[in-house]
Amino acid sequence: MEQLVAQLGAEFLDRIHTVALADPDAMHRFVNDMPPEAEAVQDYLTEVDTRRALFDEFHVICQQHDFTPNAMILAVFMVAPISEIRTQLKVIHNLKQHRFNIVHSILMYAPHAIRTYISRRRSANAPDYPPAAIHSAILNEPGMPIPSSSVTRSGFADQVKDRDGHTCVFSGMPDPEAAHIFPFSTSEKKNFKYLNELLTAFWGSEKAMAWRRHFEAAGITQSAKNGISMNHQIHFWFDNARLALKPLRETPQGIVVQWHWLKRSILKPDVYIRPDNDILHQAGVMDRRWGDTLAHRESGVRIQTGQTFLFPRHEHMPSWELLEMQWDLLRVAALSGAADVMDEYYDFEDPDERGYDEAVAAKQRAILAEYEKAKGKAEVDQDEAEVVDRGKAEVVDRGKAKGVDRKDAGDEDTRE
Repeated sequence: MEQLVAQLGAEFLDRIHTVALADPDAMHRFVNDMPPEAEAVQDYLTEVDTRRALFDEFHVICQQHDFTPNAMILAVFMVAPISEIRTQLKVIHNLKQHRFNIVHSILMYAPHAIRTYISRRRSANAPDYPPAAIHSAILNEPGMPIPSSSVTRSGFADQVKDRDGHTCVFSGMPDPEAAHIFPFSTSEKKNFKYLNELLTAFWGSEKAMAWRRHFEAAGITQSAKNGISMNHQIHFWFDNARLALKPLRETPQGIVVQWHWLKRSILKPDVYIRPDNDILHQAGVMDRRWGDTLAHRESGVRIQTGQTFLFPRHEHMPSWELLEMQWDLLRVAALSGAADVMDEYYDFEDPDERGYDEAVAAKQRAILAEYEKAKGKAEVDQDEAEVVDRGKAEVVDRGKAKGVDRKDAGDEDTRE
């Protein structure tokens, strides 16, 4: 007990005691909720210098063809495998103008490819935060009409929730919703053209084909292999690309995934990325941290980036391929700002009309100003530290000099 008091402090332990007396049930849930295990987390963006150099190289090629890459392409360069980006750049380097037009078409429609993937379809009045939870019984009272989509999805939802024991696999809360890994609306429309082209170009034909075999198969996308039981809040953030699950490994026990909170971007998908400023400044990604924590477990303990969860082995456990794809594409959606625009955003016929966005530019200026201010302060601190170091060195040198003088004087006395 003395060791605990030393670690936490007596005042903190007194507060715990007070809370336990006020709400014993809440304290009981908290104490009995062991947090998930956590593993090492990579930076928000990896191999940044290499990716920046590749994007700058691509920028030069685009200028030669009178084309300006947009935020979506920047996001792809920040996420896609570096080996495949290099391969694609070699191909683009050797293209004649008429052949580059094909690549240009793929790049121009990249925002539509990710739009295809984003699961929810929001109107201008859609909320930015999850609405208050509504119990399923209220939504399905006797005599109330059931939407056709609910009928279509009911078999899928039952399969997913039955497999997961009617419990959110992340929060432990009961009465979950069945979330699609690959969006239900997309699998219905089969509007895969732009998505297939983008994946083939920047993830390679082999990986693109492996993913395609899964997301184009109705037997997979409309089965429990395409679903995860999530509570209402987590489902909302998942659909809005505010979290992504990194598949770590498949074991005899099942699939282990790692939770990551994503940041809200300052960009919009069609905004041009200019060569005159650093790309990370333009993207507003000035640090390597992950996004803010937005959800919690049943006990109230927050779910943190880095925590791991097991999808137990089952004949219909979530598809590894679909999990791989959501990990990459949700990060692309978050970085490009695709997660934060409405369908109306894509209604412009001319993409150039969206190449400049004053709201985005204002945020970029603010971030750059803050960065320059912090950089200036760091330089001042460095200069002051150097002055102090020089002062210390001078004191040491003077001390050594005095010591030598005293030694010389002593030697002279000895000689006399």
